[in-house]
Amino acid sequence: MDLLPVGICIVDDSLTVRYWNACLEEWTGTPAAEIVGQKVTEHFPGLKKAGFIDRIEQVLQGGAPTVFSSQIHTCLIPSHFPDGTIRVQRTTLIPLETGDKGRFDAMFVCEDVSALTQQVKSYRAMRNQTLHELEERRKVELELRAANEDLRAYFAEHTSRLTEPLSGAAADLEAILQEMEAEERDSDAVREKLRDAIGTIRTTEKRLTELIEVARKEQQDVGQEQGYFMPQTIQGSYRP
Repeated sequence: MDLLPVGICIVDDSLTVRYWNACLEEWTGTPAAEIVGQKVTEHFPGLKKAGFIDRIEQVLQGGAPTVFSSQIHTCLIPSHFPDGTIRVQRTTLIPLETGDKGRFDAMFVCEDVSALTQQVKSYRAMRNQTLHELEERRKVELELRAANEDLRAYFAEHTSRLTEPLSGAAADLEAILQEMEAEERDSDAVREKLRDAIGTIRTTEKRLTELIEVARKEQQDVGQEQGYFMPQTIQGSYRP
């Protein structure tokens, strides 16, 4: 059993160590010569805790094998890596017949699951990070949608205010055209009316340009998202 890549310790019904393999020697730094023949609880007093000793005694009475999960019990027989971090273990306790009727030894089989535990932690961290990023993305999307709706409302309100002067300018131009066709208006009056209509159109064009620029800056602040309202399409439709 010295060649196995797991720690193995065998104790009798008085908790005296009867076997201590090479793997545990390496892990704990305790040679077999120093611990064999002594109580395991003297070297590892944590085993005296009720949650441990009760289950050990059950196995020593011939009970079913029991497993100490690494997620609940980091290790029964503590050991550390060279960098000082603790070695996470899954320990199985197995009853061994001794040849004496009604007497059993208990064999500790300690598996190093540190790498697996780290992988599980890394996976959980990645999962939590992914869930966090998805939640943040959802919040941003909601904010973008709200900003988009505000932008639509802003455009609807302000463009409606610009339709009236444009309609008035169009009506003036139509009246001028009718008067010119009927030759009921002198040229000076026509020119003055045309200047007023052109001035109204230019003023409205300027306001539309300013409105589109405000919308562009507003959208740059919240970011652009595919499928969202793009003010550039409005700008193109209002160019003279």
